[in-house]
Amino acid sequence: MTEKDLSPRAAASAPLTLWRGASMKCPRCGEGRIFQGYLKRRDRCAHCGETFEGLDADDGPAWLTIGLVAHIVVPLLIVLERGELMPYWQEAAILVVVTIVATLLFLPISKGFFVAALWLIDRKN
Repeated sequence: MTEKDLSPRAAASAPLTLWRGASMKCPRCGEGRIFQGYLKRRDRCAHCGETFEGLDADDGPAWLTIGLVAHIVVPLLIVLERGELMPYWQEAAILVVVTIVATLLFLPISKGFFVAALWLIDRKN
């Protein structure tokens, strides 16, 4: 790709850009990684050099993660309560494990999504 192909104005569509962010890839090129650790945002894309400075997602990813995890845990709770009766400690253990695993899985995805959304807003200004 040439630099002309990677200009901010010629970037991919908004849905593709958000998908790239949720995939934890650079919203501009889709090749480089957004994070250098679990949630530590890189300053620049290693592939295209796009800067991610100033794209601080703050509390947005946490709120999105809470909403996503709730949509998994609440139906699971209903299924466990309506199903064959099991001791409460087993239900609690299942719900705690599912909540922790789902949260750890969705948090970086949510943060990547928010970084890509902020990148889109920043590029349109």
